[in-house]
Amino acid sequence: MKNTKFIITCGLIISMLNMGNIFAQTPVWQGKGRIAISSDGNEHDHDDWAATPLSLALLAAKGLQDNLVLYTYSDHIWGSNQDHPTSESGLNSYQHMRESALKGGEWFGFNNTNFICAVDNAEVAYTAMRNEINKSSEDDPLIIIAAGPMQVVGEAINRADVSKRKYVKLISHSGWNNNHSDKPQKDFWDIHSGWTFNEIKTAFSGEEGGSLECIHIADQNGGEGYDGLKTSKEKFDWIKTSEAKNSKAYKTGAWEWLYSRMETCVKKGDFDPSDAGMVVYILTGIEETSPELVKEIMENPVLK
Repeated sequence: MKNTKFIITCGLIISMLNMGNIFAQTPVWQGKGRIAISSDGNEHDHDDWAATPLSLALLAAKGLQDNLVLYTYSDHIWGSNQDHPTSESGLNSYQHMRESALKGGEWFGFNNTNFICAVDNAEVAYTAMRNEINKSSEDDPLIIIAAGPMQVVGEAINRADVSKRKYVKLISHSGWNNNHSDKPQKDFWDIHSGWTFNEIKTAFSGEEGGSLECIHIADQNGGEGYDGLKTSKEKFDWIKTSEAKNSKAYKTGAWEWLYSRMETCVKKGDFDPSDAGMVVYILTGIEETSPELVKEIMENPVLK
């Protein structure tokens, strides 16, 4: 009898844990509304040279081109090209991000997305992001993926209607991105201040601030028990070999171009498209991402 009770109790505990996993993995994207992304890549870390194309490829696999309404790239608004004034290809950081964002938009069919280079004119980026926030409603919510310093998204939220913030979710994963606005990396030139993730959360997540939903997920560079997306190049070999690249969902040559962009960010034998893990998260609800999850999404595209 005691053994039976023990087995039943264990079964209930396992069931509850499984239910918890299901709820924890509910996708943020629920099939309605809009998505906006803000990334840097024009200064300091060059992961966005790879992460931006992969983010676009993932959204395209789900047929969400028209739902990505805004992409503000090069959002390190305080300057470009100091850490990476050139590269093997001859391009500097600013030029690499232009290639990754604009060509990525072309390769993966983002014909209606508003791509804005934030470092060219921060006010234009603030206004565009604010306008998307102000369009938000219960039937048309907005997900903002913050893949760079928080200044552009923070200032846009600050300027937006308070009543619209409750329809907005802000996603981040990176401590560096969260804090860089107020923690310049190079004392001799990179001097600035601006919005941080915690400042945004403090100012806007409460009822008085508009009930913005701030979501900080696991580090997409990897951690204990999971790869993340900063991992060995070999784990992305499927981009070169998968038959799915010939799907009608993709332009001929798109996957080859994507792999060439992945090759622009190699760190000690690893590719680093880590910020794209936030796209995986909103599509799946899974925080502890891997190249296998990316593969699953891209090899099973939605055909329009």
